[in-house]
Amino acid sequence: NDPLALREAGMKHFGDGDYDGAFEYFTKAADFGDLPAQFILSLIYREGLGVEKDEKMELYYSEEAAISGDPIARCSLGCKEGEN
Repeated sequence: NDPLALREAGMKHFGDGDYDGAFEYFTKAADFGDLPAQFILSLIYREGLGVEKDEKMELYYSEEAAISGDPIARCSLGCKEGEN
């Protein structure tokens, strides 16, 4: 139940090309409030890596990360809003 350890496990799976395993670990880390995992999940949903592309879930995780203070997520959301 250590978000950092869960995120690191997700990174290992991601690096090995195991997107399903990565998704599982990133989701668990994000559920514990891990900022980088939240933002990574937004990218996974945007690109459809191991999941179907889902703009709503991408936005959800981007917002979660931005609200928690992740500067890259904030920038990403700002760019997305600028497109609308």
